Amino acid sequence: MFRTANLAWIVAVATASLAAAQPQPPRFRFQKDQTLTYKVQQVTTASETLVDEKTKQPATTQTVNKLDLVKRWHVADVDAKGIATLELSLVSMRMERKLPNQAEPDVFDSTQPDKLNQEEMARLIGKTLAVLRLDGQGRLVEVKESNVGPASRFVTDLPFKITLPDEMPKEGDAWDRNYTIQLDPPHGTGEKYQATQKYLLKPAVKGFMVVGLTTAIKDPPTNGTEQVPLLPLIPQGDVYFHPETGLYYAARLKVQKELTNHQGEGSKYVFASTYAEDYVPPK
Repeated sequence: MFRTANLAWIVAVATASLAAAQPQPPRFRFQKDQTLTYKVQQVTTASETLVDEKTKQPATTQTVNKLDLVKRWHVADVDAKGIATLELSLVSMRMERKLPNQAEPDVFDSTQPDKLNQEEMARLIGKTLAVLRLDGQGRLVEVKESNVGPASRFVTDLPFKITLPDEMPKEGDAWDRNYTIQLDPPHGTGEKYQATQKYLLKPAVKGFMVVGLTTAIKDPPTNGTEQVPLLPLIPQGDVYFHPETGLYYAARLKVQKELTNHQGEGSKYVFASTYAEDYVPPK
């Protein structure tokens, strides 16, 4: 007969072996002194149609912004609970902005700064712009420092776009996160809106988890003008995560929204945005 102590040992070993055999839920695997570099390309277009008071005819204006940047997350520390301290900086940035009735766009390029934007580029490029704490599921724990606007921006737009589920998901499983959007100046005066991002696990592609993302605001303002600053904050699309390495690899997101009669009968506001982000492996 087995002694009680031996039986307990066998049960413990068997339980541990069974647990080890179970697939572990996906997690970010941050390592101290790790550097994560991403290339971002974003194009936004805002078109507004208003009725001219004199002619009573609709007139449309359009603003187009094109952004190309390379950003870097430096893992300054990882504590015993797996919570990472991340430092955000920009390697390079190029922005084109074409305003209504403007023949040529304004260009801001960190690699070729002119006298108008040289000081601004010096403030942004290569400096620590934010310090955040993130857990292994991608959840924002704390904004320790933000030099690029209010801390609330990182609540709305997570560093790696999604949070990961508590348990190991299978294709078709869904999970979500609830959070608060706060419109700080210049986009608002601190108005708060409850929002939900829903995630859906799609078929895997070449070892990558493909997570479909949708965003919804629970009680948006009924006034069309007040909805305008919220439109960039409701992306949808796909996010690519590599569970084997614990790395966020890419995102393909977009917003396409139209508001009719937002400033009276016959007016219209159309907002469109495409966002592409890709991990740049170290050389």
